[in-house]
Amino acid sequence: MRLITYSRLGVPSIGVELDGGVLDIPEAASYFGRRYHVHGHSFPRTMLDLLDWDAGVSVVRQILDRYLSAGPDGRPMVYPWSDIRLEAPVPRPRKVVGLGLNYRDHVEEAGLEVPEFPVIFAKFPSSVVGPDADIELPEVTRALDWEVELGVVIGRTCRRVSESDALDYVAGYTVVNDLTARDLQASDGGQWVRGKSLDGLCPMGPCIVTVDELGDGSGLKMYTKVNGVVKQESNTANMMFSVPQIVSYLSHSFTLEPGDVIATGTPSGVGYRQSPPEYLQPGDSVELYIERIGHLRNRIVAPAGPSLAQRK
Repeated sequence: MRLITYSRLGVPSIGVELDGGVLDIPEAASYFGRRYHVHGHSFPRTMLDLLDWDAGVSVVRQILDRYLSAGPDGRPMVYPWSDIRLEAPVPRPRKVVGLGLNYRDHVEEAGLEVPEFPVIFAKFPSSVVGPDADIELPEVTRALDWEVELGVVIGRTCRRVSESDALDYVAGYTVVNDLTARDLQASDGGQWVRGKSLDGLCPMGPCIVTVDELGDGSGLKMYTKVNGVVKQESNTANMMFSVPQIVSYLSHSFTLEPGDVIATGTPSGVGYRQSPPEYLQPGDSVELYIERIGHLRNRIVAPAGPSLAQRK
């Protein structure tokens, strides 16, 4: 099942991808006469609220099954793709946890030693943007780099779980571009958060593919293209630490909550390790792909308004 957040006529909602378009989940629930009330409220209209509901994904599956089993005259309307705008699947996660150095070839290209466990850092939720969004090149960096990553979306409150139980707490998977301001990352004394969390530096999408379809998320082909040229090409099977290992490890340090997103690390081929180094500029298009999840495309644009220097 492929869950999306989208907007239509400027109004956000959540839906399920179908071949012909998008089935609005709250509208379908109402159409089929189901009056769900969650925590005293009507049917969830945001992905975060849906994931906060323990039965939320299961209920969506019931609604989808009802739709598929109904005849053409007994189905709610499906919105065509031309009528909707995709948003980040979780537009404002409670937290985004990033992992560095989880692919051996990336560790080697960076000239570092293989860690006992990947470096952990945070990306501010305010850095999240959706598919096809234009990303303003932050005026504080001259070294914006790309990183394709498998994103893990947490579906249940998760604290001190075992590796064998970890997938029970995962809602599904998405694509994350862990955009990084390399100059800030290098200048902050090893503190990565600022270089990772500028506005727009966490594109995410196009959907959440539920865990029942992708299991532990291994064995998925992935790539990054910049202006149509392949820069990264790998497979999630090459992660040194698997999704169950990552979820378990993190849950023993802090509570993972529904809607939290874990970016699981990137393979080799990042811009700063090109010869000479390559960084994103206004006008560049960036396309990320992970097999069975889909494409995440964004365009880099010049910052709007005067620069800091001009304002001074």
